[in-house]
Amino acid sequence: MKTRTYYAIITLVVGFLLFIIYTMPFIRSIIVSFMTWEQASKIPPDWIPKPFILSNYMKLFRIEMFPRWVINTLIYGVAISTTNVFLGLMAGYSFAVLRYPGRDVIFNLLLTLMMLPMFVTMVPLYVILRYFNLLDNIVALIILGMVSVNTVFMARQYFLSLPRDYFEAARLDGASYIRIFFEIALPMAKPLIIAIIVYQFLGAWNAFFLPVIVLKSPENFVYAQGLNYAFSRAWYVEYTPIIAGTIIGSLPTLLFFILFRKYLIGGIVIRTYRR
Repeated sequence: MKTRTYYAIITLVVGFLLFIIYTMPFIRSIIVSFMTWEQASKIPPDWIPKPFILSNYMKLFRIEMFPRWVINTLIYGVAISTTNVFLGLMAGYSFAVLRYPGRDVIFNLLLTLMMLPMFVTMVPLYVILRYFNLLDNIVALIILGMVSVNTVFMARQYFLSLPRDYFEAARLDGASYIRIFFEIALPMAKPLIIAIIVYQFLGAWNAFFLPVIVLKSPENFVYAQGLNYAFSRAWYVEYTPIIAGTIIGSLPTLLFFILFRKYLIGGIVIRTYRR
């Protein structure tokens, strides 16, 4: 009993310390968003805003293009979430259920793309988009994010974890592979679909690096890129309004987590699959 008690105490202490470590930057950001930069940059740091100000948030809402940036980001997030659900699940279904020459070779080649860092493909992407006259267009971002290798991998593993009896029985009844996908595989993949939508939308909402490469006009910027544009100067950066903007930008993330946490944490269980 004593040993179990000690383990429980140690677990609670370690868990509490990890909670403090991971939540402290967010808590600090909330506090700083109500401070002036002079107070926020003090060392040692102040933890109580004096004075308590809302001007950092007011600066955001005074920006004429702020709503446009939010709308652009919503369009981007909804578009790539939708395309990833259909195209990513179709590809994963193909790799998991169908049998055709070179299937595993193609899948392994796709997996190698996951190992490439973003900067390796940055210049080729820019050249291709420039050739097709797609620079400074949010459509280019949507095309680049239409289907993710991670989505294909998750879909394949999920469909492999399902009993093949469902698919084989449907084939014996004369159903085509397309019909099996839409009437059997897709309805059974509800946890996967929700997880993909959440991950892809949050990735689009927080996107910065790729939009900086593709988008050049302020009216086409997405949320994070717009914040950087609005408050970065040649000789200084207004950090407190940017922090206030990140707090507002984190609200969709928190909302998605609250609504879909059971799917994000335990909704997708990739069971052991034996060939």
